[in-house]
Amino acid sequence: MKFYIAARFDKKVEVNKLYELLKNKGHEITCDWTLHKTIKPYDENQDLAKNYSIEDILGVKDSDVFILLGDKAGTGMYVELGAAIFSNIILNRPKIYIIGEYIARSMFFYHPFVNRRKNVEEVLNELEIN
Repeated sequence: MKFYIAARFDKKVEVNKLYELLKNKGHEITCDWTLHKTIKPYDENQDLAKNYSIEDILGVKDSDVFILLGDKAGTGMYVELGAAIFSNIILNRPKIYIIGEYIARSMFFYHPFVNRRKNVEEVLNELEIN
């Protein structure tokens, strides 16, 4: 399966651990945004911002499974969630999960295509990835 993991930029270490777990089980990461440079302020890094935004949205579209690490803050990851929901409407994929402590933060977490789980282990069990 192809995975896209969305999270705040400061969660790169946690996301990389998930990447390794998934790759070790034979899965693919559609876009490794953890390799992106810090580009804030965006208006001073417009070309990189444009390129990264294209890469990330295509990574969401090309995934079979989208996992968002819920958080009390963040911006871009919620745009990616919207892209995942729309992709599911149009392409019937990816399967969408919100995980963590903050799984009730947005009305969009209750969209019929979104599954809320406590942790990644619940997602992997549900997908039968052991």
